[in-house]
Amino acid sequence: MKLFHIICEDEITCLDELQFNGKEYFSCEYNKKRGKMFEIGVKVNAASEVIVKQFNNRVLSLDYDADMDIWYQKKTQWIEKGFKRRSDGIFGFNVGGSFEVEALDETGNLLDSVHVNITPGTMSIEEYKSMQHEVRRLFEIFSYDLTDNKFEENNVLSRVQLPMFPLQTFHLIVQEVAALVNELVERPEVELQTVVKKINVKDVRKWTPSIIIENALKQQEKVVALVSEQVTDIKENKMLKNIIEQFLERTISELIAEKSQLKLFQEEIEELKIMISQENSSVVEKPKQLLIVLNNDCLVLQQRIEQWSSLKVTLDELLELPMLQVESEQLEDTHLFRMHTYYSRIYDLFMQYENLTPELTDTFRMFIQVLLKSPTLYEVWVLLKIIQQLSQWGVNPREFIDDIENKYVKPNTHSISGYRKQFRLMDKPYDIGIYYDFTFNFFEKEYRPDFMIGFYNKSKKKWAFHTLDVKYKNYSAMKNGKKEFNKDLKKSAFRYLTELFPNKDYLHSATLVHLDPLGGHWNVKPNLSEKIITQHKLAHFVFSPINGKNLQIYLKRLLHEGSGYANCCPNCGQEKQGEILNYKVINRNKRSWKTIYKCDECKELWVANFCSDCSFNNRNPLTDYENNIRYNYPRPLFKYPTHNYNVQVGDEWEVHCPTCNCLSYPERPYTFNDDEYKGPNVQYHTKKSNVRYV
Repeated sequence: MKLFHIICEDEITCLDELQFNGKEYFSCEYNKKRGKMFEIGVKVNAASEVIVKQFNNRVLSLDYDADMDIWYQKKTQWIEKGFKRRSDGIFGFNVGGSFEVEALDETGNLLDSVHVNITPGTMSIEEYKSMQHEVRRLFEIFSYDLTDNKFEENNVLSRVQLPMFPLQTFHLIVQEVAALVNELVERPEVELQTVVKKINVKDVRKWTPSIIIENALKQQEKVVALVSEQVTDIKENKMLKNIIEQFLERTISELIAEKSQLKLFQEEIEELKIMISQENSSVVEKPKQLLIVLNNDCLVLQQRIEQWSSLKVTLDELLELPMLQVESEQLEDTHLFRMHTYYSRIYDLFMQYENLTPELTDTFRMFIQVLLKSPTLYEVWVLLKIIQQLSQWGVNPREFIDDIENKYVKPNTHSISGYRKQFRLMDKPYDIGIYYDFTFNFFEKEYRPDFMIGFYNKSKKKWAFHTLDVKYKNYSAMKNGKKEFNKDLKKSAFRYLTELFPNKDYLHSATLVHLDPLGGHWNVKPNLSEKIITQHKLAHFVFSPINGKNLQIYLKRLLHEGSGYANCCPNCGQEKQGEILNYKVINRNKRSWKTIYKCDECKELWVANFCSDCSFNNRNPLTDYENNIRYNYPRPLFKYPTHNYNVQVGDEWEVHCPTCNCLSYPERPYTFNDDEYKGPNVQYHTKKSNVRYV
């Protein structure tokens, strides 16, 4: 069975074969050439029916085109209210996920089958595979018992307090298994198998009537006979191949994840270097300390990546051995694995490897496999990445895993739809709530944002919520991308701000997350209605396996700007005492100052400053009391050494004010350009003449 790209018009045109990795096919939605959209066609011999399954459920039966000898989905058309309609879901065109294509004979028996993954059209196959690896890996990481001694200090990075797989122990296991396999190559275990083979008549040991007749008729000195041969195609070698494949899958998964983390660290290092070069005051003390931490973590990752890469070469070479050119089978207890010197030792080593992995039930692992084939894989990945980031602030990923086990795995569902959870944080001034694909009902209307993230203020007993909606789109590559973006922004962000939680000040922001690397704006102010959108209410950003830093920026923005926890560290979430500088009493009802916050544990620095122009003109004021006198102060402008959402100027640590479209402390003439999709940009007209202090 083979799968091809096809174009269905009056006639079917068969194009190239889909990408095949030896086990499964890959394609993507909305694939086209010269304006013509691709579908998927199936070529298979002697089939009476070809069907498509998802989650073991039959979802489609393909039609046969005799002229092209190919099976395809015939589009259904009908007339409705005077307009021509057609089926919405077209296999290989606009239907994503993982599918099983099966060919059946006349009696309904399976002739052949193949697996095909159809990725979002805005994501490469490499990104899709990377996302699958990371989803599986994050479920495992969240399941670990972090008190286990296998997670000693060298398996946890300083900057990101999540465990890494115990590489040194795994490396020793793989090296010993490789040595044992090479010993088996030299002294292989064999078994006798009876095979049909053409042999010389002189070698026939048992003459049967069929052999006598064939020899008499053909007189070719060779006949077809049953012979016994020694073969290495034994059950244990099939299981051994499965062990090596599991080792390789682990290696590839960890290698992808650690390379991705290294890339994020290196990007942060470059930002830090720029900030440090622009300041010579004491404010750079923490950034310099953070730079040392990041460099040390990078060194650890680089060394680990070298080891993982070396292991991958070893495992690839093992799988090329003639002895392992067999179909793999699941491991089970056999005589050789109990009694044979080499096989029994390999079995013991594999059990040691199993002890390094989390204790997920077989049912849970099957649930993960279902999610990996789901058309909502990207949303699941975003959910897990949110949990991963929030674990830095105290969210317990194990609670999340227990919820998934009880609410979705045990009931045997195929999704995580409707998830909600309030994570109670004992040492923080807030709790965190997470909703995924959850339906809210107000005035007989239903609202279902993809995500809602909430911060519950324990002292005020009040929630601050933020919606995040997923869009599988690359707007910049679309013909009417800007129009489509504004449509999505209105429906999946602005609508929530104006209609969700009516008459209550609960929803503080609404954001789109998408797959367009050219688009991103943390402070969109479109003219959607007469309702005034204050700063940082609407936003959109790109987030994908190769564009991974924006989620961290987004959550930091929710913590400080969106929910009002200015004094909490953006890395660990702990409250810190700020240092107030330049405090000024402008008049009886007006104050001005800046606050510098530092976290000694994380080496973090952040500054809450005020725009002087907004302060003078009372724009967007907040209020407080001093000696029973009410006074006003402007909304703070936050700036960080790295990962800023307020616009930074290219050649100095300066922040643009989104309220008045000015710089907080402009020193030189500049030009400000704001694009609601690509974001704002600030450029000075002259070079910087001296160093400015914070």
